[in-house]
Amino acid sequence: MEYASRGAIVLAGGPSERLGRPKALVRFGGVPLVLRAASAAFAVSEDVVVVSRGPLAGQIQEILFAGPRVVRDQMRARSPLVGLLAGAEALRTETVAAIACDLPFIRPSLLSRLFREARGHDAAVPRWPDGRVEPLVAVYRRVALLRALRSSLAAGDRSNLAMLARLRDVRFVPVGSLRSLDPGLRSFVNVNTPRDLARARRLAPRS
Repeated sequence: MEYASRGAIVLAGGPSERLGRPKALVRFGGVPLVLRAASAAFAVSEDVVVVSRGPLAGQIQEILFAGPRVVRDQMRARSPLVGLLAGAEALRTETVAAIACDLPFIRPSLLSRLFREARGHDAAVPRWPDGRVEPLVAVYRRVALLRALRSSLAAGDRSNLAMLARLRDVRFVPVGSLRSLDPGLRSFVNVNTPRDLARARRLAPRS
């Protein structure tokens, strides 16, 4: 089964200072954001871990019930790389999707496409026409990701771009090529502030 080689890491441990509350627990369409992200990941992968920390990890575990495992990152450094490392170490799959928990419209079909694009490469990372990249809506070869994460953190480089620079073979996927799966490219809409949340709710289909 193809999905058996696929895993996913959902990052849900950020401080959410700009939003003013844990974004993982924010309800969007009646469903916590972390559950929406984990459900999308499970649709296209065999094993999913949600990475969080402190009391929030326990709250997320209650929301997820017997679904994805919740892994606690133990490093004090504030960086997505810390969460990615905890998730990649907890998984055993060949490839892993890395997604933030604050993506209310993330589409499983888009993740599945990135898994296919990653074949034969260290990663498949969407890239916008202006050069911006989406390392937290991306797929990585797990062994290569672990190597890059450990190297970056050991050097004190905690940015996503520092980690990407340490990968030997990145397949950059033009964001425009993903419109056939997500015409509005809403999979990349994230929720960092109250304004972002209000905008996302305006974009949500009304039932």
